[in-house]
Amino acid sequence: MLRLTLSTVRTRKIGFAGSFVSVLVAVALISACFMMIQSGVSATPAVDRFGATDAVVRADPDLHIGSGDDVEDVPLERSRLTAARLTELRAVPGVEAVVADTPFDAQAVDRHGATLAGPGGGPSWGHGWPAARLTPFTLAAGRAPGADDEVVLDADLARRSAVRPGDEVRVVTVAGTRRFRVSGVARPGTGRAGLPSQSALFFTERAAARLSGSQGAADFAGVLARPGVSAADLANRLRHLPGGSGTQVLTGADRARAGAPETAEKLEYSTDLFGPMAGIGGFLAVFVIGGTFGLSILQRRREIALLRAIGTTPGQIRRMITGEAIVVALLAALPGYALAVPLARLLRAVLVARELAPPEFVVVTGALPLITGGGAGLFLTLLSALTAVRQAARVRPAEALQEAAMPRRIMTWPRLILALLTLAGGGTLLALTQHLGGEVGVAFLALVVILFMASAGLLSPVLTRLLERPAGAVVSAVTRTTGWLAHANSAAAIRRVSSGAAAIMISVAMAGYALLVTAVLNDTTAAQGRERVVADRVLVPRNGPGLPPDVAAAARRLSGAETVSATRATAFSSYVLGTPDTLPAQLVDPDTVGKVLDLRVLEGSLAAVKEAGTVAVSRTHAGEHGWHVGSRFHGWLADGSPVDMRVGAVFDRALGFADVVLPRTGAAQELDTAVLIRARPGQLGELDRALAALEREQPSVRVLDRDEYAGAAETSIARNVTGTYLVLAVLVSFTAVSLVNTLVMGTAARAREFALLRAVGASRRQIVRMIGWETGIVLLIGAVVGTVIACVVLAGANGALSGTMWLSGLPMPLYPLVLAGVAAMGLATSVLASGMALLSRPIDALGGARE
Repeated sequence: MLRLTLSTVRTRKIGFAGSFVSVLVAVALISACFMMIQSGVSATPAVDRFGATDAVVRADPDLHIGSGDDVEDVPLERSRLTAARLTELRAVPGVEAVVADTPFDAQAVDRHGATLAGPGGGPSWGHGWPAARLTPFTLAAGRAPGADDEVVLDADLARRSAVRPGDEVRVVTVAGTRRFRVSGVARPGTGRAGLPSQSALFFTERAAARLSGSQGAADFAGVLARPGVSAADLANRLRHLPGGSGTQVLTGADRARAGAPETAEKLEYSTDLFGPMAGIGGFLAVFVIGGTFGLSILQRRREIALLRAIGTTPGQIRRMITGEAIVVALLAALPGYALAVPLARLLRAVLVARELAPPEFVVVTGALPLITGGGAGLFLTLLSALTAVRQAARVRPAEALQEAAMPRRIMTWPRLILALLTLAGGGTLLALTQHLGGEVGVAFLALVVILFMASAGLLSPVLTRLLERPAGAVVSAVTRTTGWLAHANSAAAIRRVSSGAAAIMISVAMAGYALLVTAVLNDTTAAQGRERVVADRVLVPRNGPGLPPDVAAAARRLSGAETVSATRATAFSSYVLGTPDTLPAQLVDPDTVGKVLDLRVLEGSLAAVKEAGTVAVSRTHAGEHGWHVGSRFHGWLADGSPVDMRVGAVFDRALGFADVVLPRTGAAQELDTAVLIRARPGQLGELDRALAALEREQPSVRVLDRDEYAGAAETSIARNVTGTYLVLAVLVSFTAVSLVNTLVMGTAARAREFALLRAVGASRRQIVRMIGWETGIVLLIGAVVGTVIACVVLAGANGALSGTMWLSGLPMPLYPLVLAGVAAMGLATSVLASGMALLSRPIDALGGARE
């Protein structure tokens, strides 16, 4: 049997090559995804802010909801070590020193009046001077701050601010914009001017405590060991500190990531991006490899029938095909892994160039991606081969030649049942997305499109038979000779046509999903923003995380301002689909917010939010739970405090804003997200002149009109457009392999047919045109089905976001360009393959062409 397997591989080179390429690309895609995941997990920030410490202790950054094995972690906005805990850390045996650090937002202002962010647009943090020891930062010039109006800048920030010791620099903090004297300039190490992704400003310990609001507590505690005590031993002692369940002890890469949260966030995003990509890639590989193997076995039906006629059993047929599949999978594993390395490096380059991943993200190769990719390739190849050979191996010897010449069924009952089940599952899930609504409902549309693509792939023979006649009629109407022949050939070879059409269906549906969902999110968010903002002007941060509270106070004193209302973005944890999750929230002034924002309140009133324990919730969040005004629920504030809330209002325009609206208490000094201003009637010009003066005085302020502010609104999904397009490009390229393989294999296997046509007088040009029109039929069928799936998803996205399932938001001309690109690729492949098949003389092809 092994000899027979190897002989079939040698004699059917094109079929083997097509299967080999499919498996190779699948292995490359899956290996590259796991390579990127492994690289993201192992990446460490280049310079560690806590590099001089042996361990870092912080309060647990997550809120743990539940008990036993049923515990969900929800990230907190901020968690701090108490003064008592810091005292306990200092008493641990082997501890030489504990240095507390509570970073806070602090931005220097350059000589042009612009606030300076960190390198690469990163944060700019203020610290107490004792925290300089953690990196360590050492003075390159000047001295440490000795008074509360003095500051030390890192060398990079001092260069960009164009200041040196003795100069004055304006610094924006939560306390507003203040002047500080530069007492010194510090460096984090030899040859470095600053940290790679953040700026550092050092104040006196007293000034830092006031500006950070730490009041003796700390976000981090850097622990230094006494001589002779190892870092591992010290960390072990810290972890076994009584009552330490609410703290984390970090060493190594974990310590470095804690010191560079902006880098850690990018690493987490770039890592999380490739988990779903590997899953979807594996799903598509079933169709890519399955379609290739299915076509290969379909072309060998006469060979298999003859084997059955001379006594070969179905089991032997299956073992022969299985053996071929194993040979293909094993031969494709190493080349696929080799291709994965440049693919991973290309993906990494795109992510870094778009600033979605930090420079520290370096592709790491190893055995795990090879084992994972090769194992997945072998499993998917065997699954595809056994599925494809199942029907052919069951042919009875007496019917062998008849079955080989004219297959009686285009698909089996099990395949039809599975197709209908996946179609029903997609429809059910689509209905669920309409019930959930909002971005949660839109997120579930990814599963909907996968189920619909699976159903379309399984039903492709039936769909091809139904759509071939109208598609063929269109082609025949265009050209009566070659078009009519293309129509006749397609009608007589439904299964061959369906293999190519299935690849087009999946490619178009996948592209349509990514493009349309992104487009409808952007459009709906912008539309809701325009409808929501009724303020005349909006103040937003120019180059930083927020606005100091004194900006709103100054805006209230402006001439021409009638209503001024500040908002602050925060988080609120509640149950989503039965699981605790973090929702975007806004802190507002209930007395004024209704005059600058029209949230389209459906029930209740925003004024009710000022009552203790009362909040407003979005339509989608209320709809999921069946809440109305007066409903009570349990939740958790951003600091982890449990609260029992009452619904005081239900509003509609939540995209780009919040799902929960809470009252501002004024208990803590925090940066505002935006300050919205309504002008007095007829005094907008006067307000603009006053705002221009405010903008000059307040370097952190940028003034926008309502349209500019609405256009700047983003959702969590729309924010990741580049990542979405990157995944889309890779996956659509992967499905294109199936199309190319199908067209090449299908065309090459028809060499005898082409030779016969040439023998009766057909020219090469006529045959190539016929193949082109056949490909056009395949493209029409696939594009129609793929577009229908995409439009259903578009309607679902509109329904989830607006409550009405209508078709709007088609991205023109991007989506037609995708269709044109798929069509051009298919036509070019078919013309090239047919041209190669026509190179031989007709007499040679008729004499013994096999593939």
